[in-house]
Amino acid sequence: MKRLMGVAVVAVVLAILPASSASAYLGAPNFHIFETPFFVFADGPGFEVKLTKRDLTSEIKDAKFGIPEAGFPIQRAAQNFGPNPNRRPFVCENGTYRIVSATFSITQRGSSTEPRPAPYTPAFNTAFPNIFTFVGTFDGTVVNESGEQFRLMMSDLAHEVLTKRWFSSTNPIHAYFVDASGRVRDRASLVGRVNIDRKTGRAFHWILDRGTCHQTANLGLGAGTDQATVFGPFFVLPFNTTVVGD
Repeated sequence: MKRLMGVAVVAVVLAILPASSASAYLGAPNFHIFETPFFVFADGPGFEVKLTKRDLTSEIKDAKFGIPEAGFPIQRAAQNFGPNPNRRPFVCENGTYRIVSATFSITQRGSSTEPRPAPYTPAFNTAFPNIFTFVGTFDGTVVNESGEQFRLMMSDLAHEVLTKRWFSSTNPIHAYFVDASGRVRDRASLVGRVNIDRKTGRAFHWILDRGTCHQTANLGLGAGTDQATVFGPFFVLPFNTTVVGD
């Protein structure tokens, strides 16, 4: 039933798009995701990210990363996480997990300072003023309700493209919660895709959920962000949308 629901939603959306723009509903161009329950490979403009239950790796080719012709520099940063009872936990089918320690490494490059069109809110555009390409990798230790520790590896990616006619974006989050025996206890597989016709204002967006972690939260970014899909403290799309599975 879930697979049929996902196919139906996509089919309806493609049916109402003009033939010339139907392919745009695939999200951002030049960004491909290959996935099984035990392996994820993301191939975008100037970057590759691989995730297995044993490792998380990323490769950035600076000269090709994002949209270099726009003239924006590459920015890199790393954030260390420690325990914080006020931070939203990761809620999954087989447990609820809180961060013990982790490092979130980020590589990003802007491509435009124009605001993203609705349903992106003014508050979101203020918080994230550049349309960008973003590669985030998270590697750390989390603990469940019983005190059992897991390694959490997550890729948090985004590629946004603005043209005269379209705003397009692909926003995947993939993650594995790996126990001491090397088994995956829970996994996140959330791929958000957005296409907005800048001429008509028509917006098409959805999230494909193939994992075991399902959360919504109020992001506090204005109307239409009260039931946004999230993964713990991270969000997939910063507004409410349809979530389908297979």
